[in-house]
Amino acid sequence: MLNLSPENIAYIFIGLIISIMLMMILLKSKKSYPYFARGTLLTKAELKFYHVLKTVTSNRYDISCKVRLGDIINCTDYYWCKGYGPKISSKHIDFVLHNPETSEIILCIELDDKSHNRPDRIKRDKFVNGALDAANVPILHVPVTRGYDMAKLQKDIVIALQ
Repeated sequence: MLNLSPENIAYIFIGLIISIMLMMILLKSKKSYPYFARGTLLTKAELKFYHVLKTVTSNRYDISCKVRLGDIINCTDYYWCKGYGPKISSKHIDFVLHNPETSEIILCIELDDKSHNRPDRIKRDKFVNGALDAANVPILHVPVTRGYDMAKLQKDIVIALQ
């Protein structure tokens, strides 16, 4: 039979308090984040274009997807602090062709779907084009289509590189 003397009740109470405090510490240390996996890196349209691009480039270039603009171009600390840095660190380019031996950036490619007709995207594209042009990095805009003419895409890449 349990001896519920005041001393034992105090021990049970202290044990419960310690257990509750430990549970609170453990729950606090296990942070909850609101993130979830996207599942795929590319949309269906981007993936379709990626496969065409791989064929067109014939392994001459490596292809990186969704590259941060700030990893393609940069500016001095002075201009970074003036606000130019955050503008490039928060934008991405759909595809970047680069030299497989040196990783030298060869060409940026933007796959333009209908969202690129929105005023905010037009403004964004104008900024990205200007920033890349200032850094002498070529960019090619390719409209999303159901099918791609590989010869035309190959020609467009050659023209963009001139």
